[in-house]
Order: sequence, then structure tokens, then C-alpha cells
Amino acid sequence: MTRRVAITGIGAVTALGPDVNAFERGLRAGRSGIGEQVSLFDTTGFRTTLAAIAPEPPDEPFFADAKLPLTRPDRFGLAATAEAITMAGLDAAALREAALLFGTGTGGALLTERYTAAFARGEAADPSLLVPHQPASVTDLIARRFDLRGPRTTIMTACSSSATAIGYAGDRIRLGHARVAIAGGAEGLCRLTYAGFNCLRATSPDHCRPFDAERRGLNLGEGAAVLVLEDYEHAVARGATILGFLAGYGVTADAHHMTAPHPGGDGAARAMKAGLDDAGLSPEAVGYINAHGTGTPHNDAAETAAIKSVFGARAPSIPVSSIKSMVGHTLGAAGAIEAVASILTLTRDFLPPTVNLKTPDPAFGLDYVPNESRPARVDVVVSNSFAFGGNNTALVFTRASRA
Repeated sequence: MTRRVAITGIGAVTALGPDVNAFERGLRAGRSGIGEQVSLFDTTGFRTTLAAIAPEPPDEPFFADAKLPLTRPDRFGLAATAEAITMAGLDAAALREAALLFGTGTGGALLTERYTAAFARGEAADPSLLVPHQPASVTDLIARRFDLRGPRTTIMTACSSSATAIGYAGDRIRLGHARVAIAGGAEGLCRLTYAGFNCLRATSPDHCRPFDAERRGLNLGEGAAVLVLEDYEHAVARGATILGFLAGYGVTADAHHMTAPHPGGDGAARAMKAGLDDAGLSPEAVGYINAHGTGTPHNDAAETAAIKSVFGARAPSIPVSSIKSMVGHTLGAAGAIEAVASILTLTRDFLPPTVNLKTPDPAFGLDYVPNESRPARVDVVVSNSFAFGGNNTALVFTRASRA
């Protein structure tokens, strides 16, 4: 028997604030968390100085017994997980058997950079700064802090990492391999990431403008988000509040280029189609698309082409927006953060806007929810995450009342 995957908890730390409530308020207000200056490292000489820096979570009890340095993604991930678990109301017994799937990118590289900088200056460098370098650091730390003893996996597919983690976590539930799964992602900025995207000239020197005719690139960001996924029958039996369902997902590869998307959006279209097929839904059922929407010329064009391919004549009537215009491109955490935004769309009846959109690209012709959030009741949301190397993931979420 294939089990239904209910969502019973969400947590988020983003540039809009330290929790889901702050995240929702920022999305509703169309507020940008993208700041003018990065304080974590020197950005002299780069194409841009902009970034969406997430607030450090306040000291929590589960931070206190850390024997080794906690990285920024560690702290983001722990805080988002705690919020999601609290919302879900899970007890220790359920957590002990839970699966844990997390997506990330560079792990604790910022601390590694501080270690190597001190070493280069001839100073005594603390080798413990190197311990959280591996990307699995945050996954392992969450498992230890919350006593999660089920299957544990860290996924790195660049910017689709946490979306893929959520999809695979859903499989654990559907196949009966777990009753509860904690899934999400965390990312913290470091000089390596910032310099790399600047060298690729993928960053915008001004605030990013997804789907705008004058778009010039992305703004990097950081943060974390977590979903509690649960077997529907298990959730009902314990009286949990169901926020929505992970109805399906699709994962594809472009097999095209190391960084550029397929120009016609072939892989992206196949991911959305696969997700809808997995969910047993037709394109006509979709009421909103939370776009990958980086603000780069090639990505926005490819994603728009993919949407038109999948939805045909309906495409111009389906609202599409990119929250990266507010929280930046959070790389390995992006899919999870956008998944939480999708759940908020379903539970709070509003569409997040695409801010900074002054002149929609006339070649596109879709409804990008420009600049202001919009009241709306939708039953099905597609959330897109497309990554370097053509790693594409589309998640399909449905309203709880569809049960």
C-alpha cells in the first residue's frame, strides 16, 4: 500500500527573520531581506556587495552542549528543525525512529576559511574549526541533538539539494520505510561561494529582478528550512494538525552543461511533468508555481519556456513568483525554504510576490505576481528547484482539505 505524505510541521530561518512567522510577514509585505553589504568576509573587488544575510538564531538549549564550533548553517538548521518539530508536536519516541534527509552545499566552509587565513598569517589556528567542514555536519548534528536514529542522508545536488531531500524523504513515508521524516536544508555564506558566483558573473550588482527585462543576475542568500513529513494515518491517529500534503515530486537531469540550463527548459519541464504524474494530477489542477526564478538571463528564460511547455494555453493564467527576490538564492537550502513558502500559500491563502519587477520581459508573458502579495486560495502548488549540472526537482504540494 502506498501511504499519503502529510506535512505536520514547518520551520524556517531566512533573511526575513528567525522563524516561520517572520518569514510569512516578510513575504506578505513584499519585503526584501537583501542587504547592501556582506559583513562575514571582505567583498572588495567583487561584482557585487549584496547578499541576504540570515539572522543568527538566539542561543538555544540545544546549542549549549556543543563540544565543537557550531557553523552558521548548523545553527540555522538546528533552529529550523526545532521549530518544525515543536509545531508538529512529535514526542521522543516518534523522533527516535524518524528518517532525516538534509540538503546543503558548502557546510562549514566559512570556519575553514578562517582557519586557513590564520594559518597563512602564521598565527596559531584552532584545528577544531575544520571539523564541521564536511557538508554532512549539519545533518549529523541535527540527528544527535534530537536523537533521530532512523535513516540519515545528506544530499548535494547544488541548488536543488533540499528539494530533492524532501522528495526522497517522502518516498520513505510512501513506501512504509518510516512513519516520520525530517527533511530540509541549510546553507551559510562563505567567501568561496561568493567569489565563485561572482567569477561566473552570475551575481547582480543591484537587487535581483527575476523575470524582468533588465535582470542582471542573482543575489546570494543563506538560511534553513525544515518540513516534518508524516504518514497520514499516523498523523491522524495522534491528532496532529495537517498543513498539507507532499503529493508528488519529479527529478530529472538536463545532461546539457555544467552551469547553464537547457535553453528550452527541457529538463525542467520533464521534472514538473514527472511531479504531476507522481501526484496523479493534471496540469489543469495547478493554481500557483513557486518558481526557481534566480534572476539570471538564462535561468528565467529556460524556466518560463518549461512552464509554457507543461501548461500550454493555461500558462499565462497561472500565477508564478520568485521569493529569491526577497531571501536571495540560498543554494542548498533554497528548495526547502521555497517549500515552506508553498505550504504558507496553501494554509494562509496568499501568493508571495516577485519584488523589484519593474518591466516584465515581454518575451515571457506570464503572471509573475509583481511586487505585492496577492490573496488567493489555491489547492495545488508546484515548487521548482533547478541546479547547476541540470539537476532539476519539482515538488507538488496540495491543500489539506483535499484529503
